[in-house]
Amino acid sequence: MRHDKDDPKGYYLVMGLTSTAGDDQIKAAYRRRAMELHPDRNPGNDTTRQFQFLNEAYAVLSNPVSRTEYDSVGTQTAGTDPATSQVPDPIVCSLCTKVSAQPRVVVFRSVKSLLVATIRKPIAGVYCSECAQKQSLKASATSWLLGWWGFPWGPLYTAHALVSNMFGGTHPPLENARLLGYQAYYFYATGRPDLAQSLAENAIKYCRKVPNTPSRKSAEETERDSLLNNLEAFMAELGSNNKANRLKNSWGPIHGRFFVHLGAIAAAAGVITIAIINYPQSHYSPPRGPMPYSAQPAPLATSTNVSGGMVVQPASATNTPQTVVAKKPAYVRSKMAPNGRPWPKTAGYLVGEPQTHKTGHSEVTIDNGQNNSDVLLKLVALEGKLARPARQIFIPAHSSFTMKNLTAGNFDVRYRDLTSGGLSRSESMELTESTTYKGTQYSVITLTLYKVANGNTATYGLSEDEF
Repeated sequence: MRHDKDDPKGYYLVMGLTSTAGDDQIKAAYRRRAMELHPDRNPGNDTTRQFQFLNEAYAVLSNPVSRTEYDSVGTQTAGTDPATSQVPDPIVCSLCTKVSAQPRVVVFRSVKSLLVATIRKPIAGVYCSECAQKQSLKASATSWLLGWWGFPWGPLYTAHALVSNMFGGTHPPLENARLLGYQAYYFYATGRPDLAQSLAENAIKYCRKVPNTPSRKSAEETERDSLLNNLEAFMAELGSNNKANRLKNSWGPIHGRFFVHLGAIAAAAGVITIAIINYPQSHYSPPRGPMPYSAQPAPLATSTNVSGGMVVQPASATNTPQTVVAKKPAYVRSKMAPNGRPWPKTAGYLVGEPQTHKTGHSEVTIDNGQNNSDVLLKLVALEGKLARPARQIFIPAHSSFTMKNLTAGNFDVRYRDLTSGGLSRSESMELTESTTYKGTQYSVITLTLYKVANGNTATYGLSEDEF
């Protein structure tokens, strides 16, 4: 960026060069800018006049004689009014074609997928902030509709595109430095030094975002340094008195349509979360118990110790195929207990149901105090080749019951929530009993059936054929 006394028509500026640029730099800059401004590469934006101005600049600066004359004219016109100098056309928005005080080169991303093919398409253009927000929604809408359906990259690329578009897309630093420097010169030449200074400041910020390469200096770094020197010289000539009418940044990450993007992403995340939560309700098969199970009690009480597992499960008196652990909409609580009698009013053993393993001293208290539902519970003996029920108990909500005189051995607890029909199984527990000089020592255990704070029972799903 040079003051018009050094670059009266903006020839050096349009190619991003200084008046000290060599012939090779002028040729390289022209080829690069010609590709950027060629009308065939900008079907949605009329760049014909800018392209013509670039050709005019190159015709003058590539010829040593005409370049010398141009540089000498620049010296002679020092102090002239910038408004009377010939200036190139301003850069306009690609969509609304209006002159913007804060244009940006922005790249949005659109993703389209078809089974195993996923295509990521960058959508680049020069936009004002309002049109950029509209373009971001358009790119995201395309990705929402068409981006997910490719395996395996469709979901990954789509998610990346949606987040990038939500935060305003990508702003290439060198391209934006050139753009803002050019626009700053335009506003200065038309008598708006306040806007020119704001734009030049932003252009300098973009220059400083161009990354450095670890080895040798790249062409982008060379151009960046040249542009940065011009911008700093331009700022020095403007001085620091143009504080009025400074531009408020309209390109923050939280823009006007940010929450539209965020709402769509949040809604999709909610749907996915609900689907994941509900998926096990129709596809999950609960793990089997530690050993084969029979719902019929053992013919004789025994005291054999066998290992087992502690889990909480739903209850059923007959063997049926494995069913779902979660709530069953078709479940209806029976009016009668498994013994054919009405449900008891208080906690206790079911009358008429066999109660085995009662030759010991151990005690197990079932605490249903934190549960809002009545439960039908079985204490299952884990011994021999089959696990079998040893006790059957009804425990109302907010109640507890203690089983006494239990024989030493390994057991677990299995119960049905009589409100939902859900089945649960506890981990195994070992009841021990020994005689010492102090007398008989035996196990006293309390199990909390519900998953509450400080509860002591780890629970697992249970299928109908294991209750």
